[in-house]
Amino acid sequence: MAIKKEMKEIDVAKGFSELEDISAWFERGEADVDTGLKKFERAMMIADLLKKKLDEAENKVKDIKQKFS
Repeated sequence: MAIKKEMKEIDVAKGFSELEDISAWFERGEADVDTGLKKFERAMMIADLLKKKLDEAENKVKDIKQKFS
């Protein structure tokens, strides 16, 4: 599955940077609906991947803390 592969490869900082770029594009008020839909879909995918990546990191931190408590 392409999303799982991308999730493993996503860089958190780059993901947030891309979300900021997409947000800035929308704030400029561009009128291209087709591009807007593609950017919105991309932003939702990135947000989902970042959430999963951050959840994974949080679980690892919990495991480490539990291991040493």
